[in-house]
Amino acid sequence: MTLPNCENIILHEYRDGVLSEVSLPFSTEYALLLKINGNPYVTMACSGNYLGEHITGYLITEGIISNTDQIQAMEIDEENLTVNAVLAPDKIITEKLEWIKTITAAGGRSRKNMPSDDLVRNSLPQVRAEIVLQSMSEFLTYSREHEATHGVHGAALYSLAGERLVFFDEIGRHNAIDKVIGHAALNGISLEDKLICSTGRISSEIAFKIINARAPVLVTRASPTVLSVSLLRHYNILSIIRAVNDRFYVVNGRENICL
Repeated sequence: MTLPNCENIILHEYRDGVLSEVSLPFSTEYALLLKINGNPYVTMACSGNYLGEHITGYLITEGIISNTDQIQAMEIDEENLTVNAVLAPDKIITEKLEWIKTITAAGGRSRKNMPSDDLVRNSLPQVRAEIVLQSMSEFLTYSREHEATHGVHGAALYSLAGERLVFFDEIGRHNAIDKVIGHAALNGISLEDKLICSTGRISSEIAFKIINARAPVLVTRASPTVLSVSLLRHYNILSIIRAVNDRFYVVNGRENICL
């Protein structure tokens, strides 16, 4: 079953002193219930598709699991928008599931648990400046849904040669990042020589996701928060912001940018 990702709504447009009735597409929003080992864990807003990728990425980026081997089964009920993730018996996972967190409509979490310093990166890949600009130029014009609705965020995975490997639209920037990372995990794609591209602002929640996923490079057209800059630098993530119109700024990893 494929749920519609947008719906036409009748409204009125004001232009040149005249009000006219028009029909415009807007992004749909669904409430997805995630169960872990049969127990309700959280309800999150999402676009209602690629649920396996979404939940796999969510479990990884929230630090609940570290690899897909810890997922014994993924029971997806598309009709009722419920996913039950059956996780392997593990004391550490059990402790993590006891953390209480609240998920916002955009997919963020209100309680932040600092990742282990074991996730501080010792090295970063070399990234060519022209590949960053080339990838972002294609990335920012790729979404037909955004072109129609202006109501979604996007995230994508690119190779260091500028090849787009996967792209997802989502109503929340957090969910889009989760789907990219989930897709990579489910398909055995290493993130070590990849760029994760995002349309969204880099908050601390997004920084946590990138750190927990052990992704080395993050590129966005938007800006970070002060806290996320601190996190990206502490955990040594090659971070590029405001990558649009043939320019970008480097938050961390200047020495790894090849001109």
